[in-house]
This record gives sequence, structure tokens and C-alpha cells, in this order.
Amino acid sequence: MAREILDKTQWLSQLSSEFKDEIAKLMSPLDLVEGTILIREGTPQDTFYLVDSGVLVRAKNVPDSAETIDLDTIGPAATSGFLHVAGVEDDDVAFATITAGKGGCRCYAAKGDEFRALCVNPTFSAQLISVLTKVVRTATKVVRATVSTGSGSGVDLHTSNSSVFKVLCYDTTQWVTDNFTPQIEKYNDNEGGMNIKMDFTQDRLSEGTAKFAAGYDAVCLFVNDTADSNAIRILSLCGVKMIAMRCAGFDRVDVQTAKALGISIARVPAYSPYAVAEHAIALLMSVNRKIAQANQRVKMADFTLDSSLLGIDIHGKNVGVMGTGKIGQILCTIVKGFGANLYAYDVFENEDVKAMGGQYVSSDTIYEKCDVIFLMMPLLAPTKHTINKTMLHKLKKGVILINTSRGGLIDTGALVEGLSKGIFGGVGLDVYENESDYFFQDWSAKAINDNQLVQLLGNNRVVMTPHQAFFTKEAIDKIVSTTVENLDNFCSGLRGGELPNSIC
Repeated sequence: MAREILDKTQWLSQLSSEFKDEIAKLMSPLDLVEGTILIREGTPQDTFYLVDSGVLVRAKNVPDSAETIDLDTIGPAATSGFLHVAGVEDDDVAFATITAGKGGCRCYAAKGDEFRALCVNPTFSAQLISVLTKVVRTATKVVRATVSTGSGSGVDLHTSNSSVFKVLCYDTTQWVTDNFTPQIEKYNDNEGGMNIKMDFTQDRLSEGTAKFAAGYDAVCLFVNDTADSNAIRILSLCGVKMIAMRCAGFDRVDVQTAKALGISIARVPAYSPYAVAEHAIALLMSVNRKIAQANQRVKMADFTLDSSLLGIDIHGKNVGVMGTGKIGQILCTIVKGFGANLYAYDVFENEDVKAMGGQYVSSDTIYEKCDVIFLMMPLLAPTKHTINKTMLHKLKKGVILINTSRGGLIDTGALVEGLSKGIFGGVGLDVYENESDYFFQDWSAKAINDNQLVQLLGNNRVVMTPHQAFFTKEAIDKIVSTTVENLDNFCSGLRGGELPNSIC
């Protein structure tokens, strides 16, 4: 049976019938029940396995944790450990733990020393060299990089220079190239040793575009890049050892997989909290005082006033701030300047907010009492869809809702329903639940297929901006300088938690 399977494998099928006959004689059958461990990560590996039926699962341990991350599965007619046995891998220890998958697995095993004894035969040795050459040629980073440039990614092929730290910047728009390019040039002029070479692509990171990073040391990502488990596995195979986030949020990054694969992640923890807080106030005033509608009418020489432009005083109103971290705290300071009654909600109460007269209350109290609600929370499992259909009835009728944090804090369906029922008097959004398909791109000449987004764009009680709350000169300067600093720290030898702005 092992002999028949050898004819179906990707690489070993290319060997001569005589060589495969001899290999089959070495192979012993193994019937493994689900969960049986064939080999543990980090232990010596000098056996290769050929799967007959079922699957083997490869998993990596997460450092400093009891968790493991599944990397991939090895199915029928596929091998595991062959490159170790053939002497291609750099070391003789297992990269991952291999166990029998769901329903168990039947496979064949061959010992390394017995396989290598076969290769003393000059004819067999020549065949093995030919096969291994094809394996290496297919897997080489240069070929993968060529594939990426052929896709139209705009990435330059580059030489392997150990004094150059190569970074691929995903989801690039004009502000990214305009601000990073001179900063990188300045760094290289001042740095005596390692130089940074940053290439740019407009593509967003995904499982499909991760291969563009072949041959790069690091990637630089933004808020809508998807660094899920599959994308990170591909980045690791491409040789990427660092992810530099040019933002604070990392909810689209599978941190555990990165940690398991030894990829360091650093971010920009704060750039300008004032920028985001001030933009939230700008949205409030635009929604409340109907600035967009008034401006449009005036530009058409209509200077009349009617009830459609009527707003309210913020002074004396109840304003709720949900999330009182650094940005929320600054927002609270501005709100107090209006002379409003400040209510706050956070699992961690901020003493500075209390000192300025803020009163911490439950979320239900904010819903019931507040005329204005600001969402300033991070997007976590407990905060996702804070605004949802089950809580709409708790809101004070006519409340103004402002969100400059994360789109997922609001269930868009509930928001549309609340607007149609008059529960929301106005809404200001700088973020949107499904923004990754549209934000930071020009859709002016294309049809938007998101019906809920279309409804929000067509509602005159909604003011929406394209995730620009952070977008001030001061914030961009901080994003660029901190990102370059993070790259420099990695070049200096810092890894994982040693990095000052480390995620993992």
C-alpha cells in the first residue's frame, strides 16, 4: 500500500520505480487514534511520515502559554519530516507538534538512517538531489517575490543585503508615501549601520496578498489590513519576522498565531489623542447645528432659516462618555468646557475624570439620561455591538450618538432601525462596522453594494467622515516617527516583549 501512495506524492512520485520500491520496504504502517502525538515541537526528528488516510495536524506552542496554534493539516499522499530526513532543514528538531487529526489517521513511517543508507546508491542519490533541487526552487523566496511583482502589486524586487532591513508597507495611500519616504531617508542618512528599505503596495494584507512579502524582514500594516491566522502563517513562510502596525488598534491581527510563529508585533500606542477627541466634538457640532446642510444651502445662495437647521445648546445637557481612557479623558475635559453634565462609563474608572466632576454610572443610566453619547471604547468581545437592537428602547428619544472609535461598537442594523424610529436625533460617525470594503478608497464612480451604508449616506441626520479623526499633522508625525523607532528597535536586536511598544 505504501508503494501505491508514493506514486501519488508531489515530490517522491518523481523518483524511479526501483527507488520507490526500496523506500516502500522501509515503511512501517501506523494506525493512530485521534489526538495521538507523533512528535513534539523541539524534539529530535529523524523519521518521515507518509499519510494514507485521515490527516495529521501541525501545531505550534504559544510561548509563555499553555495554548497551541494549529498551523495546517497534512492529508493523504502528503509527507511530514521528509526534508529533515533528507538533510535539507537547518536543524534536526521538529518545527511543530504533529498529532493525528479528527477520526484518527493511518500513515507509514520510515527511519532517517535507513532512508539515507539507500541514498548511498549513486543512482538513487542523483534522483534525490534532482527532487530536492525542485523543492528548493519552488519554495525559494526569490521565486515567490517574482510572483508577487507579477501580480501588479508594485513591489520592487530587491537584492539580499544583510545590512538592509526590508519592509513592505501594505494599504498605502498618498499620505503614507509622502510622510514615510522622507523619514526613512533621514533615518538612513543618520544611521551608521543598518539601513531601512521600505517598499509600498496599495494592496491590503490578506491571505491572498501575504505572499507579496516574500523576502522582506517586516511588514507595515494599517487598520484595515487583515493579519488573520492564515495570512500570518504565509508571512512567516515568506521570512517575515516583524509586523509594524502604524496605528494603535490591532483587532484584525491574530496575535496568538504571530506569537507562536515567533513574529514580533509593535504598534503606535498613541499618536494624538487630542485629534480624535476634537474630531468627535466636530462631529457633534456638525450633527447638532446642521453644519453640512446649512453650508450646502448657503453655497446655493439660500440664506433662509427653518426648523430643519434647528439645534440645541450643549450647555446644561447630559453628556455620556463611554470609555474614559486617554482619548475619552480629553473628550471629557472638552465636554466640561461646554458646561454640560458629564456622565462616564468604563470598567476602569479614571480619577482625573472624577476630579473634573464626571460621574461614573452604569451603561443603562447613560442610555436613560443622556442627550449625547460618545463611544470611545476599544473594540473587544464585551464591547462589540454596544449599540444593538435589544437596548434601543433604553435610549432617551432624540439622543445624538457619536462614534470615533471602532465601527464594530455599533450594530449597523440597529442604528438604521433607531434612525427610522426617531430614537436617534442625529448620528456622527468616523468609523463604520464594514468599513474595510470601502474606507480609504475612492468609490465615487462605482456602485456601493452595502445597503446599510447607502441608507446612512442618504440620511440627512447622519454625518459621516472617512476614518479621519486621527488625521492631523501632529498625529501623522507621531505615527511615522514611532513606526520607524519600532523598526529601529527590532533592527537593534529587541524581540517580542523587549520592544517598547510591543503587542507580542
